[in-house]
Amino acid sequence: MLAGGAVALEPWLTGLVAGREATLPLVVFVVLLALLHPRIRTLMTVTLCYGVACMAVRDAVMARSVPLPPSLDYLIVDALRPIGLLLVAVLAAAAAIGETVQPGTVWARRCYFGAAALYFTGTGVINYAWHGSWKGLLLCITGVMALLGSILAHRIVASEQEDVLETGDEVADEEEQRQRDLAHLQALRAKEWHDMTG
Repeated sequence: MLAGGAVALEPWLTGLVAGREATLPLVVFVVLLALLHPRIRTLMTVTLCYGVACMAVRDAVMARSVPLPPSLDYLIVDALRPIGLLLVAVLAAAAAIGETVQPGTVWARRCYFGAAALYFTGTGVINYAWHGSWKGLLLCITGVMALLGSILAHRIVASEQEDVLETGDEVADEEEQRQRDLAHLQALRAKEWHDMTG
């Protein structure tokens, strides 16, 4: 619901932040900060996935009305663009559902990295064909990195699980050490008491 509202209010939100250069770094900072807390990270991931799914459906419906750059203006590209956007929507929605039901699964990671790879690469190619700018190249590089994330999702999930296990082991080790220290302190006090009374 939040994601759908954000997509519906996108023109108003874009107008609100237009000309305010500090907005983008602030948003990036808040997003990065949210990534540090596991529950907020999951909520943000689910919300972003639903938002991307809504945007992709909207863009797929409007795809024929948005002209392609002359270097890409072919019937096959025009026919594939809405299909690609609907595939992005399906992958993003599947990732959102997967992250809602069971956060951190490999297939959900593959879905949202795959959706990001398709979306950023497609947008980057069209942007570069229109403007030939570094923004198009940056979008394409982001798409390639997301594709690598999709391919290596099993390793990413495994490393996160190892970190959780290591953290759990550290907590268990600290608790065990605390129990030993407490037992040692009690033994010392008992010995002192015995020495004083004996």
